[in-house]
Amino acid sequence: MYTNQFTNSTITLSFSGHETFPLRQMWIKKVVDMADSNHLIKKAKFNSIEFIAELGVGKNMLASMKHWAQACQIIEDHDSTHFVLTEVAKTIFLHSGHDPYSENLSSTWLLHWRLAQKSERATTCYWLFNRIHSGVFSKSELQQQLSNLCSELGKATSLGSLTRDIDTIVRSYVPKSDLAAIEDSTDPVFGELGLIHHLNSDVYSFNRGPKSSLNLPLFLYIVLDYWRISGRTDSTLSLDAIAYGEASPGRILKLDEDSIIAYLIQADDVSLGRIRWSDLAGIKQLSKQNCDVDMLMNEMLRKAYE
Repeated sequence: MYTNQFTNSTITLSFSGHETFPLRQMWIKKVVDMADSNHLIKKAKFNSIEFIAELGVGKNMLASMKHWAQACQIIEDHDSTHFVLTEVAKTIFLHSGHDPYSENLSSTWLLHWRLAQKSERATTCYWLFNRIHSGVFSKSELQQQLSNLCSELGKATSLGSLTRDIDTIVRSYVPKSDLAAIEDSTDPVFGELGLIHHLNSDVYSFNRGPKSSLNLPLFLYIVLDYWRISGRTDSTLSLDAIAYGEASPGRILKLDEDSIIAYLIQADDVSLGRIRWSDLAGIKQLSKQNCDVDMLMNEMLRKAYE
């Protein structure tokens, strides 16, 4: 079951790797295209002068591309010299995948879900979406909370590292129109999702509520993914867990209860009865019938791109 990811001193915290570059359009696709026919990528490629020239990016930018691909769980370690594409990366971004040109907003939602659900490579992002419970927050408030976390866990982290990381993560999610005053601001990938808006100075707000660009099959895929990785073995999952649990869809996607229920009441139809929503005697929950969950998840993911 998902529990507090910060309860012991052995947890890995990460506040760097992106070289202060927010994730940009096509970066994930470019990393996927680096893989060979066995879906392997030589780690040395990310330091190769020839490959830097081929992509037309700087050394720091290539390092940032690697960071975001790892943080979004698109590549993972295979051995000491290679990365390997994850199953999701192959399913979505290969030439035979659901979104080979990385142009579907469902891919952006999926990348956000995978980025914010784990703290090891993107601690600030995880904390921002899972531990800031108010609708409004400031970068200074976020910095203080993360500084306290580092102190509690005995992790030495400089104030400068926290500041740069927070700036990068926030810029990754705020629409470019909100950042007009910032020079050389590029369209941030996650800005399309409309999850965070700039209010004034260092103050920002979450957009909690319905998400018109998040389709039903993808939401159900995410719920099933949460159900699986949270280690819950029960055949039912409560509305409270979906809406408020640690690293839950409700927290990470910034959905309120009404928005979640609006999706779940359609679960029976779209899943052909394999998952069902019920609201009996005040107990609101999703139930899993006897089915192949992996097959159902693959089916929901395919439908998300139809």
